[in-house]
Amino acid sequence: MTTAALALALSWPRRTVLAELDPAGGDVLAGYGRGEVSAGGLAELELAARRGGPARHLEAHLLQLDAGGRVRLLPGLADPIGARHVDWHRLAGALAAVDGGTTDALADCGRLGAEHFPRDAVRRAAAVIVVTGSSLRAVRAATHTVAALKAETAAGAGAGPLAAVVVAAGEPYGEREIGDALGVPVLGALPRDDKAASVLSDGAPAGRFFPQSALLRAAREVAARVAEFAARHEALLSPPAEVPAPAPLIGHGHGR
Repeated sequence: MTTAALALALSWPRRTVLAELDPAGGDVLAGYGRGEVSAGGLAELELAARRGGPARHLEAHLLQLDAGGRVRLLPGLADPIGARHVDWHRLAGALAAVDGGTTDALADCGRLGAEHFPRDAVRRAAAVIVVTGSSLRAVRAATHTVAALKAETAAGAGAGPLAAVVVAAGEPYGEREIGDALGVPVLGALPRDDKAASVLSDGAPAGRFFPQSALLRAAREVAARVAEFAARHEALLSPPAEVPAPAPLIGHGHGR
């Protein structure tokens, strides 16, 4: 799941922040960052937010993920016990206002049933993307997730429109079959590309051809579709000058 979120963030068509909101903790720095120790992150931001709110301190806790500074990271919790202290509502508002609202935010929210799940971030989202594998077990889990999210929307506590992204489509079910089972549009698929995925998940050397790997080529296509999907919904609700609020990614059925 984190690998998919990171691939999409690095491929996003606009400036973006990848926020690790999974209450189970974040691992981008441990993997892609090769064990980098950060002075910032979600836990430290929550402490600082007691003095003026998260929006005031958020910039200081964002780390640059690419050479051009187009993609930044809000590192997740090092200790899951800290999730109980996070004010997800205020944090979601701060993410939506990064750079005066001109930067998109992707929120890796983890699994829907997790304790201290960042539900307020999901409710604020322009779009909610469920990431699933293509096995029967993965699709079944994603079906339950989509049903729960739809029930929250029907109860007036939902967020933007739902869609899905598939990891390793065709093992054995394809995108169309999965979309039919979930009852939501599938915006694309990320291939099983272990070599490229290991760069993102474990900090393996990227190599000169990493940007042209099957994973990143697909991620660029999927990221463009997700961004368009979120922006289309936001345009129906907001003045033209506004940009999408966070687009949470909720993972089920795939470990990375």
